[in-house]
Amino acid sequence: MKRRSFLRDGSVALALAATMPVDLLAQETKAKIPTRPIPATGEPLPIIGFGGSATFSGDDYAAAAALLDALRDAGGKFVDTWPQAEPTLGRYAAANAAHDALFLGTNLTPGNAAANRRAISMSKARQGKEALDLIQLPRPRDLRRQWPVVRDWKLAGHARYIGIAVTGQQFFDDVETLLKGGEADFMQINYSMMEPQAGERLLPLARDEGVAVISNRPFLNGQFFSKVAGRELPAWAADFDCRSWAQFSLKWILANDIVNCAITETTKLHHAVDNLSAGVSRLPDPGERERMQAFMRTI
Repeated sequence: MKRRSFLRDGSVALALAATMPVDLLAQETKAKIPTRPIPATGEPLPIIGFGGSATFSGDDYAAAAALLDALRDAGGKFVDTWPQAEPTLGRYAAANAAHDALFLGTNLTPGNAAANRRAISMSKARQGKEALDLIQLPRPRDLRRQWPVVRDWKLAGHARYIGIAVTGQQFFDDVETLLKGGEADFMQINYSMMEPQAGERLLPLARDEGVAVISNRPFLNGQFFSKVAGRELPAWAADFDCRSWAQFSLKWILANDIVNCAITETTKLHHAVDNLSAGVSRLPDPGERERMQAFMRTI
């Protein structure tokens, strides 16, 4: 069950969705999303951001701009992006003088030398940035060959930060190798209550090596909402200001302070606002976080 079906079929969630754009945009997001420092430099990064929403790669600029407005209004900054989304993001940045207000994690896969030069040139031109904020190597096929290219992009001044972006345990060994090499600034990885495995060794390793962590896939492609469908939030979730199942998942992730930023993908404004609101209210303490995980194991 995808989140849109969950919200349609659940009466509590339906009522929340109906009021969220007004209530949360007007009230809850007056509080700004807190930040955590990027270990390599100490630069602050807001703890909630956006993944590569299909809206940013489509033709509906107004919808994309509304999502980005919500992100910025809440104090957010990070957007995970691919080349096909860069024209929309660059257009928004130019129209709103927001080049510095958006921190873009650009996914680029190295090819031959000529292709690499074109890719860098096009990304910088589309984004309107002299140096890309972050170049991420996505789903490496040949880490030993591809990573030196990414490293050279940073050395040449094409990026302020470099890192790796993966989804799936099949990449964990490559991520571990890269982190131990001491050259990565960022690690983007799947981490949630449904997929906690990265928290066992890779997140502690990232902390020890001074690597920032971006968590992706907080709802496991909708499987989280299928798991909790038809259930009301436990009453004790209100103790840490949790107002929806989406926030339940995100707050668990963000309560691990190794995570610098959690990203979510959505095409719907009210979903985006719900997600962003998870970061502006209280996060669960360690005991509450253990209780959340124990509760999910009972379902």
